[in-house]
Amino acid sequence: MSSFAAWGLTLLGLAVICTIAEMLLPQGKTRSVIRSVMATVAVLVIVTPLPNLIKNGFDFDFTEDTVKLDTDYLEYSDSRRGEYSARAAELYLSQNGYDGIEVSVQMDGYKVKSVTAKISDSGIMQNGTHINNSEIKKLLAEYFGIEKEAVMAYG
Repeated sequence: MSSFAAWGLTLLGLAVICTIAEMLLPQGKTRSVIRSVMATVAVLVIVTPLPNLIKNGFDFDFTEDTVKLDTDYLEYSDSRRGEYSARAAELYLSQNGYDGIEVSVQMDGYKVKSVTAKISDSGIMQNGTHINNSEIKKLLAEYFGIEKEAVMAYG
């Protein structure tokens, strides 16, 4: 841990201790004396690293090892965003008369890259309506605001 981070944690700990002590202090002269002592300690904690910083310069010690991207979390959140978008698209298709169509979405960050609709599990009944692939592609392209060529419907 860098000295800057340790100093920050020390200040945070001191603030918590002072807050708790303030709540537990009795009313009267003792309270004002103890508050003065806490204020003096706080000033000392704040001022203590200053001579060292002035002498050595300000080096916050942020290297590439201390700040990293959590790629696993980013991948997980991208996949969840795609799943939620797919479920919303399935609901949209259902509201437009196309029930049971399974949708999967390929995301590129926050933007939809491509959409795939699997029609084979939609359960067409004997006298049911015909499922129009081009109509499904059109609905999905409009829903996601992408080109119709980025939508694939099969089944």
